[in-house]
Amino acid sequence: MRSLEILVVDDEQSICLLLRDVLARFGHQVTTCQDSTAALEIADERKFDLIFLDIRMPGMNGLDALKKLRDVQSTAKFVMITGFAKDDIIQESLRSGASTCLCKPFRLSQVVEVLKEMEVKAPVDA
Repeated sequence: MRSLEILVVDDEQSICLLLRDVLARFGHQVTTCQDSTAALEIADERKFDLIFLDIRMPGMNGLDALKKLRDVQSTAKFVMITGFAKDDIIQESLRSGASTCLCKPFRLSQVVEVLKEMEVKAPVDA
């Protein structure tokens, strides 16, 4: 499995730390931040393969951030995270370009499944 550049954006520090630790164990480079504004600043400077993005955050919500991040991270895959698993929110996330949505509390096996999907869809490095 190739190493991915991953950004985790969640206002809950515990989620950021959990995902960082799990993803790093698989050999991935993980950057975390706790709001959409910081995510946009980081995304302007670095390219990411995968972005985990919480839907409900103070300030700019994850859906609005997704639309802006897609402009600067056009090749990244997006995984939305939500504690409010309403079908309309999930559907809007998918229509806006997210690959999938994880509902809190999610299982670590779901994160591993996302990584497996990324590897299958990832281009072969030249």
